Amino acid sequence: MLDHFKFQLNTRLSFGIGVTRKLPDLIRQEGFRKALILVDQGVADGADYFSEMVDEIFKKIPEREYIFLRDTKEPDYDYLDIVTEQARSHTDADVIIGIGGGSCLDVTKAVAVLMTNPGRGIDYRGFDKVLNPGIPTIAIPTTAGTGSEVTVNAVFTDITEMKKLGINGRYMNATYAILDAHWTMSCPQTTAVSSGIDAMTHALESYTCRQHNDLTRMYSKEAFRLLYNDLPTIVDEPDNLSRRQNLLLGSFLAGIALVNSGSGIAGAMSYPLGVHFGVPHGIGGGIFLTSVIEYNIEKGYEAYAELMDLIGTQHDRHAEDRNVGFLERMRRLVLRLNVPQYLNEFGIDGKNIDQLVQFMIPLQAAFDQNPVPFSARKNAPELLFRHMRNDGITI
Repeated sequence: MLDHFKFQLNTRLSFGIGVTRKLPDLIRQEGFRKALILVDQGVADGADYFSEMVDEIFKKIPEREYIFLRDTKEPDYDYLDIVTEQARSHTDADVIIGIGGGSCLDVTKAVAVLMTNPGRGIDYRGFDKVLNPGIPTIAIPTTAGTGSEVTVNAVFTDITEMKKLGINGRYMNATYAILDAHWTMSCPQTTAVSSGIDAMTHALESYTCRQHNDLTRMYSKEAFRLLYNDLPTIVDEPDNLSRRQNLLLGSFLAGIALVNSGSGIAGAMSYPLGVHFGVPHGIGGGIFLTSVIEYNIEKGYEAYAELMDLIGTQHDRHAEDRNVGFLERMRRLVLRLNVPQYLNEFGIDGKNIDQLVQFMIPLQAAFDQNPVPFSARKNAPELLFRHMRNDGITI
């Protein structure tokens, strides 16, 4: 734990089933004149709630324009520039509303700052390069997972260098977040699982991160409790609105913890998998989630016992036993959610190990946040091989 730390939370939250209906009141109270609404095309095409809101609620916003975003699962900087050009034609817009998954919200936050900062999106790749605050944003997530509605990151792929590095830091938070489970009900199960396991990765890695503190752990522990208890409902009770609302809250809390502490191995390893092999970001982290827990326990890390206390009945047992129990619980969870556990399912086999390790070496700073030492060169190959079906190739 750190004795001295900073903490930031700059996003104002409206939370509750059906709270989207109060959006016109927010627009009026804040004095906004014209809203630019960025909507994931899949949401516009497939969500009954979107049609309902257009017919009943959005029309109460005096001036509004829509930009419909194509498939934004892995947006790149070139696509960000295309959307920004469209947005800049609406010079009188004074608030941007983003409705979609994490990538859609990332585009929304980036467009907001590019409305007030010149140039292309890639000019701001990195940390704290944005000089001027963007126009205000309202983030409405349609998935429970990425936490983009509360983080200070917007992640994009640089297709020239084939690397993911977003626009991060100052001014990159959404101004407002609206968490309404109605928006998540039309989310396909595979996307809901990917998003949910991404949130779980955020909760666990912010909990174990070397830069954690008492405040971030408060958020990460409550995020973990909510996510662990309610993630199975994605497959068991997909129409349970109240439990979907719990997942939105868990994702939001995990995002707060993550942005104020840091990430770790599983989250970092997912980036090259997404860029080079098309593995969905949440699934990429979920593949390694339990093997990272196992690795840490093998190296003597015992703090998972505190998380086991939130979900189990082993309070009187030794920390070692509670750690092992926690690992088993997490294994059951990823299996229940049908999270893929083999990289082969994405066309990755033993022949790709050396290439993947080279992609991961620049991520060593993230690996250094793990509570026990982890080397991209030394330890990453072993972790990768744990997720390969036996293809006759050994370390």
